[in-house]
Amino acid sequence: MIQLDSIFHKFTDELATFSDLKKENRIIIAVSGGMDSMALFSLLHSREKFDLVIAHVNHHLRGDSNKDESLVQRACRSLGIPFFSTSLNPEKIKKGESVEQWGRNHRYRFFNEVMEKTKANWVMTAHHGNDQVETVLMNLSRQSGISGLCGIGKQTKNVLRPLLGFTKKELTDFVMRNEIPFREDSTNSELSNPRNFIRHKVVNPWENNAQNLVMGIQSSVNHFSEWKDALDYFILETLVPKIHQSVNRFDIPIKLVQGLPNMVKVRLVQLLIEVTYHERWSKHQIELLKSFFNKEEVGNQHILPNGWKLLRDRKSIIGKETAHQPTKYPVKLVPGHPVDFNDYRYELVLSRQEKSDTTQNQEQVDWTLLKDRRLEIRAWTDGDFFQPLGMEGHQKISDFLINEKVDQFTKESQAVLTANGEIIWVCGKRIADWVKLTPHTQETAVLNRTFLPL
Repeated sequence: MIQLDSIFHKFTDELATFSDLKKENRIIIAVSGGMDSMALFSLLHSREKFDLVIAHVNHHLRGDSNKDESLVQRACRSLGIPFFSTSLNPEKIKKGESVEQWGRNHRYRFFNEVMEKTKANWVMTAHHGNDQVETVLMNLSRQSGISGLCGIGKQTKNVLRPLLGFTKKELTDFVMRNEIPFREDSTNSELSNPRNFIRHKVVNPWENNAQNLVMGIQSSVNHFSEWKDALDYFILETLVPKIHQSVNRFDIPIKLVQGLPNMVKVRLVQLLIEVTYHERWSKHQIELLKSFFNKEEVGNQHILPNGWKLLRDRKSIIGKETAHQPTKYPVKLVPGHPVDFNDYRYELVLSRQEKSDTTQNQEQVDWTLLKDRRLEIRAWTDGDFFQPLGMEGHQKISDFLINEKVDQFTKESQAVLTANGEIIWVCGKRIADWVKLTPHTQETAVLNRTFLPL
């Protein structure tokens, strides 16, 4: 009986370390049909306190993979546990993409889909201590830094890995003692796979001569993770609150990070764009970013690997998500109906009284001149011009933005407000001279622009 097995009690203790894991939570178990995932399946089912769902991914990387799926499906059917599966097509692996990364990306995408369908709380995977050793050694061979030494996290957001405290031998003995059915993956013996080579030629012989190898490395991983968490805490508590952020942009004041080690700046950028230590950048990518920080030339740009780019401006380092494109289509603006355009909300409010003060994000214009015109907010274009407040002649918008020292990223998303096609406000900068308030103004329109936070 599994509940009487020594492994079961150790497993119960491991589950207790997940403070957010509650009784009756719905858990998706990632089950391949191999020994490790079938062990996890059996242990969790024996707990009799969780609502379980099984998710299986058939990678079709070998001819008998359908038998793996059949085994898992039969086990679910006999226990009355919901079963979800998906099939992958190896022919769709992109050039330069490793099989391991391709499979991982599709697996976790599928797990998220099942979570949404089933309203599950957690996903559990069967990564164990030997997997941890292999991962750390592989990361070291790739010249990883502290991120690589942190290995596989025990918890990453809603993904829990309760078997990291177990060795492969412990799980093997448990499966054999309890006669738990499983499928052997023949590709695990192919030494052309780097992970398999490390497993069979490095870790297994090493473990035969050092029985505490796996737990020793796991202990070191925990220490490295604590150091990483300490750095993240410092950054999140002392630096991030002083940084201006929107959904697709952030502005780091240069004075804030001046004199800080480059690796603190690197980790700050990673946290701002929500890169975890399990979405690792290569050493080369990190070195390129450090090189960017060392260059003080205004206008210098750097492309990040996660769909973002950086710009060094006069007083700040600006990050912008490249996947987010500025709005191209005009938006109609009418009194009393706020509209969103790029990172801001715009509102037009009518008033019969002139306000005593204005700001760049709140301007007053003569409504008498505008009320019969169509007002639209749109992105500026190269041929645009207007008559800035206080200027007799007209000026190209491009020249105006240069004179205002507007950074390149802001230029790309700069909006203008037009009246029947004529620009009356370079939003957040200046209104046109002809719509200003005068002693003859009878009705005032207040233009409000409010930043849309995260």
